[in-house]
Amino acid sequence: MSLNILRLNGNNNKKSESEKLVSITTEFTLVEKRRSFWNAGPLIFSTFYFFPLIFNWAQLSAVIIALQVIVYLSFVLLYWQSITKTGNALVMNLVLMAGLCVAGSWVTTGTSSLFGFIAFFCGFNFLPRYKIIAMLIIIALVLLTAKFIATQQAVYFLMPALCVACGLFIFGWMSHRERVHKELQRQSEEEIKRLGAVAERERIARDLHDLLGHSLSSIALKAELASKFAAANALEQAQSEAQQVADLAREALSEVRQAVTGYHQLALDAQLHILASRLKDKGIAVTLELQAVTLDKVSEACLCFFAKEVCTNIIRHSDADKVCFTLRQDKNNVFVEIKDNGSIKFIKEGNGLMGIRTRLKECGGQLFYNTEQGGYFKAVLGEAG
Repeated sequence: MSLNILRLNGNNNKKSESEKLVSITTEFTLVEKRRSFWNAGPLIFSTFYFFPLIFNWAQLSAVIIALQVIVYLSFVLLYWQSITKTGNALVMNLVLMAGLCVAGSWVTTGTSSLFGFIAFFCGFNFLPRYKIIAMLIIIALVLLTAKFIATQQAVYFLMPALCVACGLFIFGWMSHRERVHKELQRQSEEEIKRLGAVAERERIARDLHDLLGHSLSSIALKAELASKFAAANALEQAQSEAQQVADLAREALSEVRQAVTGYHQLALDAQLHILASRLKDKGIAVTLELQAVTLDKVSEACLCFFAKEVCTNIIRHSDADKVCFTLRQDKNNVFVEIKDNGSIKFIKEGNGLMGIRTRLKECGGQLFYNTEQGGYFKAVLGEAG
């Protein structure tokens, strides 16, 4: 990752002052690693180096030809090393490549095709404030080489060298910006995945509470009741309560399996009937005022969890002996209301109610409640929410 990317992301790496002063390149390498032969693909354009050799073959001595080949092979070796280097190691290689191009111009003007590779590295690897400086140095080297070394063919040397170098410098700069964009996009995708995993864990925790909170509370209460009946030798009643404990446990297990496997849970009206039955088992009179409503599965699950949480709170904290369930739809709004005649003066929102409020908000709904005339809880989904 480049140093400027680290700044964009606010990631403050601890580096020594001397390290900051000497590092003039980004932390990107031209290639990630030497994975295949195709990393050498751009070198195909370096074959223009041999054009002067081909056209002047008959006029060149064996020594000059050998020197030209040595210069080219040395340049290729340095290039191959540079594509996986950053920092001072890369800068040193580029200095050697530039020196090789200048020195090689004594034996061939084909070196004009090699300056562009150095310019590309400068555009791609150097930090923004050093890119232009590096390019100006390359242009100066080309001009000096044309004036003092390749004097007889200065025009043929100068024009290709400058055009190719400037073009590849810009291309390298654009390639670096594209790499930065891809890196930021990759980091963004990783962050989205991480946040998605966190949200999924929170959703699972909330679902487990919503699914099991009411069921386990009912099981605990009925088990305690069965124990009391058994202590009083009311075996028939104790057996009945024990059977209800078993039934509740099976229902809870079924709900957990449905949640894990992604099966749809009970319809809202069916869930309200089950909750009413459990309240009746506690000696609470229940009134059901249920209308047919149209809901998607997510909204239906949310309202089911709302009803379960309210019933759990009634069983745990209320002294009510009457409860009324109301399910109705008004145009695009669906209302679930649960009223009781308990005498609770204050309600403290725990994980259950806070979870339901969050779930309703995610579905575009709201939670309302008060204790002025008993307990009153209302969930609204739709435009009114």
